Amino acid sequence: MHSKFRIFFILLLFFTLFNLSSPKSETNRNIIVSNIIVKNNQRIDKETIISYLNIDPGDKVNYEILNRKLKKMYNLGLFSDIKFRVSNNNLIVLIKENPMVNNINFLGNKKIKEDVIKEEIQLKSRNVFQKKELQDDLNVIRDLYKRSGYFSAKITTKISKLSQNRIDVTFKIAEGEKTKIKGIKFIGNKVFSDKRLKGIVSTKESKLWRFFSAGDIYDPDRINYDKDLLRRYYLQEGYADFRIISSVAELTKDKTGFFITYSVDEGDKYKFGKVVIDNKNFKELKEKDIKELTKVIEGKDYNISKLDSVLEEIKEIGGNFGFAFMQVRPNLNKNVAKKEVDVKIVINKSQKIYVQRINIKGNSRTKDKVLRREMRFNEGDAFSNEKLKRSEQRIRNTGFFESVESESKPAKKPDRTNITFNVKEKQTGQFNVGGGFSSTNGALANVGIAEKNFLGKGQDLRAKFTLAERATQIDFGFTEPYLYDKDISLGVDVFKTKTTYADESSFDNDTLGAGLRLGYKITDRTRHSWNYSWKEETIEGVKAGASDFVNNQKGDYTTSSLKHTLGYYSVNDRLNPSKGSSIRVSNQLAGLGGTISFFKSDLKHTKFYSITEDYVLSTHLKAGYILGYNDDKVKLKDRYFVGGDSFPGFEQAGIGPRDTSVANKDALGGNLMYTFKTELKLPIPGIAPQLGITSALFGIVGAVTEIDEDGGDKIKDDSSPRVSVGFGVQWKSPFGPVRLDFAHAAMKEEYDRTQFFKFNFGAQF
Repeated sequence: MHSKFRIFFILLLFFTLFNLSSPKSETNRNIIVSNIIVKNNQRIDKETIISYLNIDPGDKVNYEILNRKLKKMYNLGLFSDIKFRVSNNNLIVLIKENPMVNNINFLGNKKIKEDVIKEEIQLKSRNVFQKKELQDDLNVIRDLYKRSGYFSAKITTKISKLSQNRIDVTFKIAEGEKTKIKGIKFIGNKVFSDKRLKGIVSTKESKLWRFFSAGDIYDPDRINYDKDLLRRYYLQEGYADFRIISSVAELTKDKTGFFITYSVDEGDKYKFGKVVIDNKNFKELKEKDIKELTKVIEGKDYNISKLDSVLEEIKEIGGNFGFAFMQVRPNLNKNVAKKEVDVKIVINKSQKIYVQRINIKGNSRTKDKVLRREMRFNEGDAFSNEKLKRSEQRIRNTGFFESVESESKPAKKPDRTNITFNVKEKQTGQFNVGGGFSSTNGALANVGIAEKNFLGKGQDLRAKFTLAERATQIDFGFTEPYLYDKDISLGVDVFKTKTTYADESSFDNDTLGAGLRLGYKITDRTRHSWNYSWKEETIEGVKAGASDFVNNQKGDYTTSSLKHTLGYYSVNDRLNPSKGSSIRVSNQLAGLGGTISFFKSDLKHTKFYSITEDYVLSTHLKAGYILGYNDDKVKLKDRYFVGGDSFPGFEQAGIGPRDTSVANKDALGGNLMYTFKTELKLPIPGIAPQLGITSALFGIVGAVTEIDEDGGDKIKDDSSPRVSVGFGVQWKSPFGPVRLDFAHAAMKEEYDRTQFFKFNFGAQF
């Protein structure tokens, strides 16, 4: 017993002494470094490695210190292996450098370009290779393909070793087919059918006719967007308790498609209850204005969009009074028993704000003054939200910029704001050699040079030569929109045209002329312009067998005329309008010299209605009347001819007075004309808007009548209205604009000339 106890005691003493000696003492044992030796380095010099190590001769080090230094050096990403050795107080650093990336190659990528992938990944040529970056890049490329709809894509890597510790990295990509949406299903919806809800979400089921669309490709971000669309839709329809319980996307076993299931809880339908505005300090907003604002929602079905509109109107009113940062907050209180939502709109008015600075960014070519002269306020003026929006619109209407955005940020002083206009310039100069074919003008070719923003000053310069089957034209023009930095435009035009009307009226018209234009602003949306023109014209090339009323017009004419135009424009975007209207009235007096005397009046009115973001309804009214004086009848060349582009469903000059006694049944034109067109622009189902393809449904009614000829039974002239209805498709193709129109003449006279199909195609190269 005693011997066993002695043996146990001796062993315990031995292990205790052992633990107190070697490892722990080695860990804490300090050495003074006399020298640092670096071995195996190739690209990185010794001094750089020692600087990374941050140890100098004479420093004390131990195991713990060296371990920390080791971790820091590994974190640099420059070394694949690092070892420390201590010999005779010398610190030896053994390293193995990571290789240098020589080239990065991609094999098998056809759907996503190499440049696109390279912008996303971290690995770059001539950079140090790191395994973590390679793994991260693999995930990035997989995500890139998933976002593009290729969920079955497989990506592998191959590393090829080269001399001098270099490598080539190759990504092998098997793209597979796009992963389509096989089906969309809704669970829990009772009020709205699956069909209705499928129309709300942007993700669509894959169908044959959707080959132009990307909406049938699975995209997780689009699913989240669709959840917001569903919420918004139900909140617009009065379902204030609506919620999405879940959205599940199930990938098929072969990874060729997804089935998406939305589980929803619609809840009950609500109405707006009491709507009050807590308006303690915004005295500029009168009680009658409040009632006018809130009556559009009070007692109506709950609609979050209408409520947002009321809030925005209040903010705009505040902005127009100079309160740029006014807070408007709705407090909603649901009465579950009454199924009503009471709304309390709280207005916190900040102090009046003044514009301290106006900054312009992005105009590398266009001069600052070109933008500033379109702004409706200056530095030091009181802030106005309405004027800010109007300024944005006017800058956009110049046509010099792809995008125009403004932002207002508080300045250092509490009652000041700095406004920045961020613009993105677009190409405004154009040299083109083009061609095309039009069912109205036949084959055509053109050579032209134009610059809408000459020298960045906003000046318009053009020179164009057009050769077409029906017309030849040489045209030169120059416009200075702000003469002497005043809102006065001055322009000059010189032109030479020769047009054949052989098919319609059996004659040609050769014209040489020049004009001078002057325009100025009356109000912010109203302009007045004057135009003097001198034209020398020849009616020639009259065909054998032409109407006597055409033959009698042969000869030379000189027209000296003065024209004025009064225009009002309130469209939100002149290049792509969706709201607002324009009215233009003009009068022209000829007879200030020359051989022609007439008085002509024209009216053009256009109005746009934005039904939704994609559906725009517009109405277009045109009317005109011309009469001769000084015993001068209105000449054939000056009358109104309607048809073709101006009245789809009928040929060029297809309606109006006509000599039916001759073989060609020559159109003679009229002294009075009117047309009224209604058009609905809408997207084509299954075609993505990015492709630039739009469609339109239209209907048009009009007539051309009255003529300064006494032709008896030879001239057919009926003032009855003509009507056509149709469908048009427009494509902004990479080769040029393409327009197709299909129109049916629903009401016509027997002598009218109809045209069911019409197209225009043009290209520039």
